[in-house]
Amino acid sequence: MKKTTELLARHPWIYVLLAFVLLITAWSTLITIAAKHSPQVIEVKR
Repeated sequence: MKKTTELLARHPWIYVLLAFVLLITAWSTLITIAAKHSPQVIEVKR
């Protein structure tokens, strides 16, 4: 465990990378759920 904390202390950009991956995952999940549960399409007749 000490090696992990030392690695993160020497390379703080890893936190930014992990946050970016978490953000991409959250958006992908949100878009997938929204696409599966989209509202019914209603045609407009003229």
